[in-house]
Amino acid sequence: MARPKTGDKPNDIRNATVREVAAIGSTAVSVNKIAKRAGLSVGTIYRYHKTKDDLLFWVFLQLKRDIHKTMMDAAGDLQGASLRLRAMWFALIEYGFNAPQDFLLVEMMSAETRPSFLENSELQAIQNEVLGEIQAGIDQRVLVNVPTATIETILASPAITLARRASLSGIQIEKEELDRIYNLIWRGIAQDH
Repeated sequence: MARPKTGDKPNDIRNATVREVAAIGSTAVSVNKIAKRAGLSVGTIYRYHKTKDDLLFWVFLQLKRDIHKTMMDAAGDLQGASLRLRAMWFALIEYGFNAPQDFLLVEMMSAETRPSFLENSELQAIQNEVLGEIQAGIDQRVLVNVPTATIETILASPAITLARRASLSGIQIEKEELDRIYNLIWRGIAQDH
């Protein structure tokens, strides 16, 4: 007689992977360590994922979806590029504070060059949607007319640094400080009128 299926194994695998990568890094992680942390057999993990890289990419993609959804939900029905980009920027920092291990896994994995990451159509679509928000700001003459990737770097780098700081320290950065930082960044990319 087969054992009844219990729990949410994919979620258990995801959570164990996040905790293990946050603890020891993506290169040192092993399927055995993830299985042990999840309380599952190695065979169970391999039923869901062919290789360790498949598993890491699956978790990475799920987290990228979560972060992107959080940012786009924050922009919601806001009108105008300046309001939308501001909401997205603050949402990224908030995500880092609320889900620190998830955020750190995405940061670690983003720093690694993997062809499957660069070639993935869903990741490209996520990237294109963010760049589209920036392009809308250029088209509306709210942002300076430079390549969208330049503005993305100027916006994303401080947000990622602040989110990382909040996630590692467990201390949320004061809203007034975030406002000051964002306003300084905005001055550098806003179109002069």
